[in-house]
Amino acid sequence: MGIELDAYSKVSHSRFYYSQKGFTLIEIIVILAVISILVAILTPTVLKYIDEARDDRAKEDVKSISAMINDLIKDTGQYPGNKLESGKTFLCGPGTVGQAGWGSSTTCEDLANHLVTNSPGTTATSDDYPSSGRFRWKGPYLTNLAEDPWGNAYQINASTLVGGNTSVTWVVSAGPDASFQTSTSSTSLSGDDVGVRIK
Repeated sequence: MGIELDAYSKVSHSRFYYSQKGFTLIEIIVILAVISILVAILTPTVLKYIDEARDDRAKEDVKSISAMINDLIKDTGQYPGNKLESGKTFLCGPGTVGQAGWGSSTTCEDLANHLVTNSPGTTATSDDYPSSGRFRWKGPYLTNLAEDPWGNAYQINASTLVGGNTSVTWVVSAGPDASFQTSTSSTSLSGDDVGVRIK
């Protein structure tokens, strides 16, 4: 009886020992190689989808800003270009400004002053859009005004957005390269810029 138990004990101990055996070095290398191949295959596809998603978001943002500018004009009967602070020629959202040919820290007025709060131009309330009457500011027109997907500011060459002015007005993002290829007077977009022409 004692001998049988000892033999059983040795067999079960032996099975336990072999069942606890880990991966061999070759198996680990093969698994890592397979994972590396999958990452190499999938990374370009994933990056492509990320780039497309950023581009799509920028396109939707410029359309939304353009629509809200048009609503502001329709509601107030006034053009943002007439409400710019002295020396300012662009309306800029949050994010980096200063790309060549467009707004800079000295020529940009905060777009939120027109679409989020009724405080265009200087701090004087006389510059505000009307707050009562048939034509009045009915904002906020946007509640989440953000930088473009690449960290830059959406910009509007708003000095042309005045009554009777026939010059082109854009809502535009500099795109992935953060550099404007479209000039403020262009009638079509250039390079990787993302924009909507208001007029």
